[in-house]
Amino acid sequence: MLRLATLMLVSAFLIQGHRLQAQSNPKLVTSVEGINEYELNNGLRILLIPDATQSNIAVNIVYKVGSRHEGYGEKGMAHLLEHMLFKQCEKFTDIKKAIADKGAWANGTTWYDRTNYYEILSASDENLRWAIDMEADRMVNSKILPEELQKEFSVVRNEFEIGENNPDRVLIDRTVSTMYLWHNYGNSTIGSKEDIERVKAENLKVFYKKFYQPDNAVLVIAGKFDEKKALDYIQQYFGPIPRPTRTLSNTYTVEPVQDGEREVSLRRNGDVQYLALGYHTPSTADADYVANDVLLEILTNDPAGILYKKMVDGKLATKVFGYSLTLHDPGFTYIQCEIPKDRNLDSAKRILIQTMDAVGNMNITQADLDNARNSRMKFFSNTSNNTIDLSIVLTELIGAGDWRLWFWSRDQLEKLSLQQVKDAAKKYYKPSNRTVAYFIPEAKSDRTRVAETPDIAKLLDGYKGKEMAAKKAEFENSIANIKKNTEYGKLANGAQYALLEKPVKGDKINAVLALQIGDENSLTNKNEIAAITARMLKYGTKTRTKKQINEELDRLKTEVSFYSSPGRVSVVLNTDKANLANALALLDDLLHNPSFDAEEFEKLKKELRTEYETSKSDPNNLAFTRVAKMLTKYPKGHPLYTSDSDENIAALDKITLADVKKFYADFYGANNAVTTFVGEIDKNLVKAFMQKSLSKWNSKLPYKEIESKYFDIKGSTESITVEDKTNATMAGGINLKLSEKSADYPAVYMANELLGGGAFLSSRIPQRLRENEGMSYGAGSYLDAGYKSEASIWGLYAMYNPLYRDRLDSALHQEIDKAISGGFTSDELSKSVDSWLEQNKTSLGMNNMLASMINRYLRQGRDLTEVTAMENKVKALDVKTVNEALRKYFDKSKMIIINSGDFRKKGF
Repeated sequence: MLRLATLMLVSAFLIQGHRLQAQSNPKLVTSVEGINEYELNNGLRILLIPDATQSNIAVNIVYKVGSRHEGYGEKGMAHLLEHMLFKQCEKFTDIKKAIADKGAWANGTTWYDRTNYYEILSASDENLRWAIDMEADRMVNSKILPEELQKEFSVVRNEFEIGENNPDRVLIDRTVSTMYLWHNYGNSTIGSKEDIERVKAENLKVFYKKFYQPDNAVLVIAGKFDEKKALDYIQQYFGPIPRPTRTLSNTYTVEPVQDGEREVSLRRNGDVQYLALGYHTPSTADADYVANDVLLEILTNDPAGILYKKMVDGKLATKVFGYSLTLHDPGFTYIQCEIPKDRNLDSAKRILIQTMDAVGNMNITQADLDNARNSRMKFFSNTSNNTIDLSIVLTELIGAGDWRLWFWSRDQLEKLSLQQVKDAAKKYYKPSNRTVAYFIPEAKSDRTRVAETPDIAKLLDGYKGKEMAAKKAEFENSIANIKKNTEYGKLANGAQYALLEKPVKGDKINAVLALQIGDENSLTNKNEIAAITARMLKYGTKTRTKKQINEELDRLKTEVSFYSSPGRVSVVLNTDKANLANALALLDDLLHNPSFDAEEFEKLKKELRTEYETSKSDPNNLAFTRVAKMLTKYPKGHPLYTSDSDENIAALDKITLADVKKFYADFYGANNAVTTFVGEIDKNLVKAFMQKSLSKWNSKLPYKEIESKYFDIKGSTESITVEDKTNATMAGGINLKLSEKSADYPAVYMANELLGGGAFLSSRIPQRLRENEGMSYGAGSYLDAGYKSEASIWGLYAMYNPLYRDRLDSALHQEIDKAISGGFTSDELSKSVDSWLEQNKTSLGMNNMLASMINRYLRQGRDLTEVTAMENKVKALDVKTVNEALRKYFDKSKMIIINSGDFRKKGF
């Protein structure tokens, strides 16, 4: 007995010791530039990216499985599984509802080499714990029920159909599938519709259990969090998951060397021609990848690129672009030109191919390399200094083999030589390696062999990256603290400003300048002129060409955009403290010294005309334009009148360069401007800029805000037939005599949240149309409310297969009727309020949104405390008040519904 008891005691001790070993603390693997990588005993890799300047956290889990890993009959399985992981798990029985209740910004995406799921929430221990707990649960406990899979088939099919509506997207798929005869990169990630609709839940579970395991995943946590607590939570929730006994084999298919030029043609309904070229090029870990990426910038840059000059300046195309994806295996380069209908496609193809055939012998200069490098380095800098964005971008590098490739590629870019770029041009851009795609017999083949992916572990062994900058202080992103730290002021001419100095990683700065111009009468018949004038500001000044402006922006790691809306020109600036002075000097030049170059003006008109032509056969554009026309009755030419594509083209064709110059001279000025700066600003520098650039710059014509009007419109339903479109759009709306100042506004706002506008598909309309019946990939509602005038719109939308039109219309009306007659529940309201408050909190941590919000409130004469006041009003609501507001304002007899698509086939 004693011996038996002793053996039992020893056995228990050994078992307990084994458990302790299995759940020991995460082990530090490596650190690179502030990112620490850990590993659990079960194989889970962890990346921690702390940033005290953030007020949000991102939890992003990346599984090393994508369409590249799919087998015969499994095309689209990785993507379908992504959809199913938002359904039921063991602990979290409704993932989408859980995400919505938390007010998280969340998504899942599938690509060639990886699948990821992420949540962005306001920073707190509880939110971090919740997200880690949820991701651990759905890693191994997703139920994948047959009945839920059956519903999701049509949702995924609708997503497939949405893509099929866009000829340029379909052309990409056709080109790449023609390039790859054997490798899975030739298969669209969304998959084969036939495979999607035939896969069984049991098969999907096998795929899930094989790839969704800790040893095939990387968990990324970024933002403001306690690292020790994060590791403790990870150990608590992921640690107990055992390392799987199966062994994952590396994919081994290598695409054979292409032995001749290939051609693929696509014939569908549309209004614009597209011309594309595809070339096999190296994997991300190949030394040639960066050289090829820089070469692409030299070729396609607007307006300095070799192809841009040949195709756009040569008036053969209105747009040209190119890219090379971040991929694990040898990938591809894709170049596309947009050709208007009235241009000759064969002529464009001849010049494009002649130019590309000559790339290997072109005189590429050091200046070309430096400009392209500046452009790429700006992207790297901006992404690296936005911790939340970086946590998501690293998804692609993890899929490509290792997250450290992000920094390694930057290092390769910094030391890239001109000879390396020229060698890449010679090596990869040969006719035999090209897909236009057509075949030409060759007496002597000249082929390209792309190297296989190198040993990434060996490549990055011991890699440490660069020294990290000092950590930033924390900043509480509450309304009270934001207001406390914001300096408001007014210039001599009446222009207003708000300056918020706060710590930001990378010393980044976001700014918004709103020039408020004109009035209802002076701006009549000038919408198109206003749009072109704003766009032209970046197309050249009296001392800088468009090319020089773009190069300087890249060198300064700065972005400037100009947007036009009725009565306002918005300028959005994104820079950093080190480059602020030069960025402001450039902005001053753009604002005060536009050259309005005649050649750039004609190119812009052609580009806009092409965009309008494209939209004429787009069901989405047709539906929403028609709804806007029916809900408003402004006379034609009024600044708030909604023009359709034909009207836009007619207006565009009449505009002369003299019109643009006169508009600028008459309207532009800063005496009614509102300027907002947020971030690591030098206030004295900003004030000096405003004093010099804005305080004496006055518009010739007076400004008066153009107020929206309420129109009492009778409801109706219409259909617009657009042939040969696999996806349809429903758009609708009701005019509401309501403003943000109205006493009923908080209740109406929450009624919309509950009916169709709530977070992450949590409200009734998307739950019915997408989650329960699988008819729509995207459906919901929105509230577009005015602040001063009682003229708001409650809008509806859904994307769906045209065969579902009648069924979708019936379901939509049923849900609205059910809400009006039966009302919402207290539980629904409570959860929706919590979710909305959490989303507001998250938004305050995003500096671009914060700068826009401060600017908007200052323009409207509002105090930031109104944000808190609105939140308090919403928190005080009871469900009776919300239901009464719903019945009072959502009058179905005034509801406009427009369906646009190909409805020639009988529905079901």
